[in-house]
Amino acid sequence: MAVQTATTTKANSTTRGGKGSEQSARGGARGGAAKSARATANSGDANATSTGERDENYALISIMYHALQGAETCAQYIRDAEAAGDAELIEFFGEVCDEERERSERAKALLAARLAADIDDEDTDEDTDEEDEDDDED
Repeated sequence: MAVQTATTTKANSTTRGGKGSEQSARGGARGGAAKSARATANSGDANATSTGERDENYALISIMYHALQGAETCAQYIRDAEAAGDAELIEFFGEVCDEERERSERAKALLAARLAADIDDEDTDEDTDEEDEDDDED
């Protein structure tokens, strides 16, 4: 199955745009990271991506997304192993699926804590700004 998928991916990337697309498919993450690093460097904010989202939050969202994608893929692998009657692979893919779900849950908890802290910081900043305005009126 993995061989067929790799062959299909290579064929699809070649038909979409030749060698350049194939190279993009293999090195897309590196290329995207380099673009993100350039955008961050050009923005002047070392903690922001080109989208304006903090790098740390973006990374957690990405980890959560990819972990859930991995869990979904493992679920298909489990169905394939069940159809083949391969108990060893069913167990292995089940373990991998559980790890991906746990990874996603951990990323979600970390992201929620950071977003809550960001909101608290914004509320504190607004309260301080309001106090400064009150002082200016006196």
